[in-house]
Amino acid sequence: MAIGIAPGAASGSQHQEGSLPLPHRSLHMGQWVKLICGASYQDMPTVRRLVMLYALAGVDCIDVAADGAVVSAARQGLADAVRLAKYLSNGGASAENHNHLIPGLPWLMVSLNDSEDPHFRKAHFDAALCPPDCDRPCEAICPTAAIQFQAPSQGGVAADLCYGCGRCITVCPIANIEAQPYMASPEAFSSEHLAHIDAVEIHTQTGHQAQFAQLWQRLQTWRPHLKLISISCPDDDQVVPYLWDLYALMAPLEVPLIWQTDGRPMSGDLGKGTTHAAIRLAQKILDAGPPGYVQPAGGTNGYTVDKLLNLGLVNTAFPRQPNASQPSAQPCVRQAGMTNSDTTLASKTISGIAYGSYGRSQVLPLLDALDQELQPWLGNDSLDQRTIGQSTSVSSSDSLAKTIVAPWQRLDSSALGQGLTLARQLVGQLKSHRHFLPTRYG
Repeated sequence: MAIGIAPGAASGSQHQEGSLPLPHRSLHMGQWVKLICGASYQDMPTVRRLVMLYALAGVDCIDVAADGAVVSAARQGLADAVRLAKYLSNGGASAENHNHLIPGLPWLMVSLNDSEDPHFRKAHFDAALCPPDCDRPCEAICPTAAIQFQAPSQGGVAADLCYGCGRCITVCPIANIEAQPYMASPEAFSSEHLAHIDAVEIHTQTGHQAQFAQLWQRLQTWRPHLKLISISCPDDDQVVPYLWDLYALMAPLEVPLIWQTDGRPMSGDLGKGTTHAAIRLAQKILDAGPPGYVQPAGGTNGYTVDKLLNLGLVNTAFPRQPNASQPSAQPCVRQAGMTNSDTTLASKTISGIAYGSYGRSQVLPLLDALDQELQPWLGNDSLDQRTIGQSTSVSSSDSLAKTIVAPWQRLDSSALGQGLTLARQLVGQLKSHRHFLPTRYG
């Protein structure tokens, strides 16, 4: 039977009596890390595994498609993390003795768009129009193997695997591939699934005040359920006044507000230079933008934190303390996006970072092996939801588990150990203390 995560459990755990929830505390300290699974990515088994690994590595938030089935898969990934945290600490102890390993699960976020947006699209083509002798550069460049051919001129795009990066469109020699945009509708999201999310991100673009206002009004019934609002916007000459307009429209807010600086969308796995656009936009918003937390995304990768540190954009003082000699440390007036607990705000430093394609690419090659390793211990709760109903019974799984060495007992050689190490290395660039791995792997 699956382990259940109570609605809102990700936000309810607190570090100590009267303190902020851990994700909010990370924002406040400049240590927030978010994993972006993809606003259009609907491969539920992969989402579940990604959530499990990065929750164990200590991320504060996980952003998924506004799809009820995807949200359910993400919640199961959090349940998997709870179970594995127990095993990683001491495989023979009860879960009750290891609740301290999960001081606060990541907040779960879903993404919406107020208008046409590159994050909300799927590639499409007619394989019958493809030349039989084509080298299929689209198939080779797709980061998720969404383009699949069964034979020459027979194939297409597996929609659940496509997250809309658009790389296939630019390499098609006959311009046969198109992007099909769509709108993520909040009305299509059931109240049951709404109770299982903690935050929402709205993707918008400069000049879309009217579209944003319409979507914001449609989210009126969502707002009492939310612990955080994030606004994702690409760069533009008028982006700063535009964000001020959105700030005025939303104020007052009783929850934290993030400005996600979407530099070069869905590109972090292409090379280290993709991070520059996100950093430039973050600097622009830090210098002149409205109140709220600033978090780079879009092209972020393993080089981003080093560049931010070199530019002095990372808060290195923990905890933050007001300092009259530092102009960047200002008393915080309670405004939209800030709560009573936010006593100081370092106005020239980021509050965190989000990783999308780069974060996923670090562990994707390991996920099939990881599933095979963990299936004996998960039984019918296999990480691959497509095998549910076909896997072994719980009793036979228990019997099999006794005959093999558990992956958490051989972290040096298991896919689980490799995946956790890679996820931890990325998350740990901003935070070195919060994760659920044994000390020797920290």
